[in-house]
Amino acid sequence: ENQNIISSGINAEYGGSLTCDQLKPALLKCTAEQVNLIEHRNPYLRDSLEPVWKKLVESEFRSNALIGESWKTMYWDKIIERKEKLKRLTNDISAAKQQKEQSDSQVRHLVGKAQPLNKSRGAKRSLNILPQSNGSGKAPLMKRVMDSHKNAKYRR
Repeated sequence: ENQNIISSGINAEYGGSLTCDQLKPALLKCTAEQVNLIEHRNPYLRDSLEPVWKKLVESEFRSNALIGESWKTMYWDKIIERKEKLKRLTNDISAAKQQKEQSDSQVRHLVGKAQPLNKSRGAKRSLNILPQSNGSGKAPLMKRVMDSHKNAKYRR
């Protein structure tokens, strides 16, 4: 009867005269924040709550090997680790998105300067993004860059 009452309405205010064995079924249904608050307000339970922290670690992180001094410490370390990983991933995604936007902008710039499609009959349609020679005998900049890139491959 006590177990049903406790497990249906457990919160951080509860504790007092009940033993950890009486509270355990309800504690196993609590969140880490609730267990932490109950432990804070009922320090006499601290040593008895390791099995509850172990279950929280096992269920949330799929880990059953203790790393560190206690299951409680391991739980909070894993929470911090998860937040840091999420922050790194978020930063990596933002940087990749920004890099892609810059790349897309450069492509739009090049395509904007492209010459129109060759519309003669029978001719292969192509998009010429290399500007025509300006008559000075010098190769256009894009062609020179592409040629130097080709030559660099053979120099290695």
